[in-house]
Amino acid sequence: MFKITRFPLAVLTIVLGSGCASLQGPRDQFATSIATSDVRPEVAGRAEMIYQLLVGEMAGKRGQVEVATEHYLKASELSSDPKIAARTARIALFSKNYDIALGAVNRWLVLEPSSEEAHQTAGILEVRMGHPQQAAEHFIVVIDQAEHPEVSFSQLGLLLGREKVIAPELEVMSLLTKHYPDVIYAHRGYAELAYRGKQYGLAHTAIVDALRIDPNDRISRILQNRILLATGKADKGLEGMQSLLAASPDDFDLRHDYARMLVKAKRYDQALVEYEKVIAAEPDDLDLLYSKALLEVELRHYDKARVSLKKLLQSPHHRSEAVYYLGRVSEEQNDYEQAIAWYSKINEGEYYFEAQSRVAEMLASMGQLQEAREHLARVRNRVDNEALQIRLYLSEGQLLREAGAYQESYDFYDQTLEEFPDNTDLVYARAMMAEKLGHLDWLERDMHWILEREPDNATALNALGYTLADVTDRYEEALGYIQKALELRPDDPAILDSVGWVNYRMGNYDTAERYLRKALATLEDAEISSHLGEALWAQGEHEDAKKTVRNALKAAPKDSRLLELKKQFER
Repeated sequence: MFKITRFPLAVLTIVLGSGCASLQGPRDQFATSIATSDVRPEVAGRAEMIYQLLVGEMAGKRGQVEVATEHYLKASELSSDPKIAARTARIALFSKNYDIALGAVNRWLVLEPSSEEAHQTAGILEVRMGHPQQAAEHFIVVIDQAEHPEVSFSQLGLLLGREKVIAPELEVMSLLTKHYPDVIYAHRGYAELAYRGKQYGLAHTAIVDALRIDPNDRISRILQNRILLATGKADKGLEGMQSLLAASPDDFDLRHDYARMLVKAKRYDQALVEYEKVIAAEPDDLDLLYSKALLEVELRHYDKARVSLKKLLQSPHHRSEAVYYLGRVSEEQNDYEQAIAWYSKINEGEYYFEAQSRVAEMLASMGQLQEAREHLARVRNRVDNEALQIRLYLSEGQLLREAGAYQESYDFYDQTLEEFPDNTDLVYARAMMAEKLGHLDWLERDMHWILEREPDNATALNALGYTLADVTDRYEEALGYIQKALELRPDDPAILDSVGWVNYRMGNYDTAERYLRKALATLEDAEISSHLGEALWAQGEHEDAKKTVRNALKAAPKDSRLLELKKQFER
């Protein structure tokens, strides 16, 4: 029989808050936490214990975490104060010294055998050590004292979800569902954890078990709908949300969940309608307004988007995003001067690089290539971050490429590599320019240089394989590179396109079509569409080939390859 008594939320707050702050903070925070510790020896006269504590604190101040843990463990063994053992366990977890952490937490449990926090910490430690059975036993002690099991299981799922490796955590939750087979919160918590870990098969099974216990549990039904959406059953998941809304039309939290699901399903028109309903009930919620504005931008409702974004200018929290997207709106409407004015207001923060890069792109598109390059140089001189500087160099080289100045772009990357000789992104960019110049040998040299250092660089593998397939008859060699890239990134549309293209070049038209359709379903792209059109034409499916090219031209009416194919197909 499952019995629930008392489980204060403070337990999880302690482990996730004050405890894990010590575990996860930077080294200086760690030192401060030790120095300001409220740990006091129970018997001040025990000189050895005091000595161990002092040495541990001094080591912590110096950032010597392992030394600190060793001395704290010795102090905890000499003291009957559970605070010392608790502190030792947290420090050892922080430093990933699990042997010392285990000794400390065991000492803590000897001193406080009923401590919920101690069992919680022990459970996390056992998870990290790969012992799901022992971890589950500790969590059962905690849960059996719970006053609010719904919150307990949900919080436990969140706690486990913070761990980097999901398999042991899922095993723990599975064991808990077996221990509490009739408790809906156990199955729902398992489903939540599996869903966050993208283990959708497990999530589906767990949520079915939860709904078997209570078919009307709303949280479980919402999660079930999210799982359906994640597994490609969008219609069924959205119908489930509509059913819930029909029963609770004024539940705006539920409607907001529905709106977010519509966004994930890329049903932006419907999502916008739902956001407008939610905002009507919560007109002062600027987060909702921001979501609505992004949808308006996506749907090209530019006048409405501008109104929404200007309202957000008054919010310090959303101002930089609003300025950036006002620039995007002006740019999309070809009002480049206004767009540049908006982007120029962004002088720092998350959108700084993107905004300044777009300023340069617009200047170049207006025929002011030199001004665009000078702008990027000024921005580059303002930053001392090497990674950002390299991104700006890459942007400048890309401007030259788009202007058709392939040799100048190649020379620019070559010169930049004198300053950053080991940067693979710059080497890759130079290789792409070598291909444009018709120097396959230069491209191969650079790609092999990258792959010697990064053998699992899927982008380089794909680029080398695609180029060999496109401009040589070394198809088997090309396929080898591309297949390795596909193993590393099986859902990447660019790699799927390369698999399709090399098969087309080898005469495997049906295989080519299969991969190209999969690529196009993931990313609507002019080049992928042109490849699919050629594969269809080669199989005699002329009408489908023409239709594919016509549809692609609607999105990219000036694409030269599509236009050439259109002429070829109409002859």
